[in-house]
Amino acid sequence: MNFRTKVIQQLIDVNEKIFFYPKLKKVYSQFLNSKSPVILDVGCNKGQSVDFFLNINDSSMIYAFEPNKKLYIQLQEEYQNFHNIQLFNLGVSSQNGKLTFNENIMDETSTFETLNYDSAYLKKKAKILGVSPKKLITESYEVEVITLSSFIEEKKIDKIDVVKIDVEGHEFSCLQGLFDQPNIANRIHFIQLEHHEDDMYMNKKDDYMIKQLLKNNGFEEFEKIKHGFGDIFEIIYKNVNL
Repeated sequence: MNFRTKVIQQLIDVNEKIFFYPKLKKVYSQFLNSKSPVILDVGCNKGQSVDFFLNINDSSMIYAFEPNKKLYIQLQEEYQNFHNIQLFNLGVSSQNGKLTFNENIMDETSTFETLNYDSAYLKKKAKILGVSPKKLITESYEVEVITLSSFIEEKKIDKIDVVKIDVEGHEFSCLQGLFDQPNIANRIHFIQLEHHEDDMYMNKKDDYMIKQLLKNNGFEEFEKIKHGFGDIFEIIYKNVNL
């Protein structure tokens, strides 16, 4: 990672803490005051959301998934003394198996998806970071992926307060692997997705398909919160049956 990328990451982190997370906290604080809320954090990255949910309720039970092998080691060290945090060096998708994971120069935007090198947004991002578009991906390797439904059934989780999914264009596949078993949706209160207004990934599923899948399983848009940079939003969907 070059110096410019490190500075940009630091600026983004500060921006998020000041402008984004306080707004998100206002939404969740009233709902996560139970004895031990259950959170599934898909795309844990460096633990930003883990820290956020612990800040709201330090007894939260958090299952966190991070396919980036380097970040996973850091997460293990960071949370080794937290009995209420379980970490998994796994990806999440529409079926169990293996997928190629593409590490980005900015680890927040690593992905299972293929980059669209004709994207004006992608070219602009590369220019800001001081690299060519082809240099955005620093390493690619296979990782094990699972479906959320199989994980939930294996762990016998009967109530989930929040499923947070930040997977850089792979959201639709994650949702397919969540809703492929009957009655899973009835266990979940909120689903939180990061939404990009760009064409950075090939074969990106349009917003209508994602919203329709959520609607078919009982979820409607509840809140939409803008991040402090770019055309990036966090959309929270609420289970209308709970």
